[in-house]
Amino acid sequence: MIHDPSLVQEGKSWYAFGTGEINRRGIRVLKSDNGRHWVAAPSVLSQPLPWWRSYLPNHELNQWAPDVKYFNGRYWMFYSVSAFGDNNSFIGLLSTTSLNTNNWRDDGLVIRSTSANNFNAIDGDLVIDASGDPWMSFGSFWSGIKLTRLDKRTMKPTGPVHSLAARPIRNNPIEAPNIIYKDGYYYLFVSFDKCCDGVASTYKVAYGRSRSITGPFFDKNGTNMLHGGGTLLDTGNDRWRGPGHQDVLNNNLLVRHAYDGMNGGMPTMLINDLYWDAAGWPTYDRRAAAGIVSGANYRIRNVASGKLAEVYGWGMADGTDIVQWRDNGGANQIWKLIDSGDGYYKVINVFTGKVLEVYQKSRLDAADVRQWSDNGGVHQQWRLLNLDGGRYAVINRLSGKALDGYGTVDGSDIIQFSNHGGANQQWYFEANP
Repeated sequence: MIHDPSLVQEGKSWYAFGTGEINRRGIRVLKSDNGRHWVAAPSVLSQPLPWWRSYLPNHELNQWAPDVKYFNGRYWMFYSVSAFGDNNSFIGLLSTTSLNTNNWRDDGLVIRSTSANNFNAIDGDLVIDASGDPWMSFGSFWSGIKLTRLDKRTMKPTGPVHSLAARPIRNNPIEAPNIIYKDGYYYLFVSFDKCCDGVASTYKVAYGRSRSITGPFFDKNGTNMLHGGGTLLDTGNDRWRGPGHQDVLNNNLLVRHAYDGMNGGMPTMLINDLYWDAAGWPTYDRRAAAGIVSGANYRIRNVASGKLAEVYGWGMADGTDIVQWRDNGGANQIWKLIDSGDGYYKVINVFTGKVLEVYQKSRLDAADVRQWSDNGGVHQQWRLLNLDGGRYAVINRLSGKALDGYGTVDGSDIIQFSNHGGANQQWYFEANP
């Protein structure tokens, strides 16, 4: 059970620091030897530090959103103290030479905000720029995401506060900034909308990029993040609700929390591989890095049968069945992939213009797969999981089940079924210019 995870490695050990379920019992710590199986480690800040009351004399002392990173021979933890919905807040700092000792030095206050400020001093996140200088991004709601340069020795602010991102809608629901540097760009990841409401949470992960650490940051559509821009990376699914407060490690892993819709809304840490497409944008989808292109046409061939997915009988109507058939060169065997966000695609038949869907939004094994007019439903969206060797599993967004070639003769049905990894659930995507 953890919120707001920050992921860091020391040697062969992995650590995740986060907000606990009961805020005033300190910063929760998890430890792992492999990044998969985690055990609880001693918490940090199990008791409030005496100086906190001088800044928040009449407020709760909730401890939130730690960010832990290594710089200049020490591990630095930026943590937040605040009350929900209040910008009487501050970001404090601890440091240590080793995470294994749980021996943290109190480095005091970094920055604070009061009701007189138009920002909220929580969600601090350390980033090192291309010249090796430290900065801290921070911010939650109010006027949005901020950035300030830090002194290399004290790790305290030395310059002005820059504005990076905002959302010009009610309450400005944006927070949890995380900046990384890769291949000449600074990437700003943020969380949109509402956290911390169990399965009713609407949190989601968005991003943009800039050539300069101080911005401006633009999303994939060219919209400035100060004017509401932000391309969505993760909006969750039927099980994992409200994913957010993300943290990127080594430019290739992204951690965030989400609420488990199959386990009473339990806040859970999720870790995904992070890939980068040909244009340098982040994605969960390995196939994007491997060269499958949104807007391109493909023939979809079943590994077990060697046959192609086609619209049966060249039918144009909604509800026409999707079956397997030997290659006949027909347009009813050609499919266009269109990126629908969050690592999912619409699969559109070139002949009919209709999309591949799970019939009647079924979540059951053996449910039929048919074509239908595009209605934007998640039962019409599919994730391609790269299995290497040019093979993919095709997973429906609504049901989580795999596209399955049921049979090997011409006319054999195509259905969905729980993913068991069989060759009948593996597909080649053959480019068809």
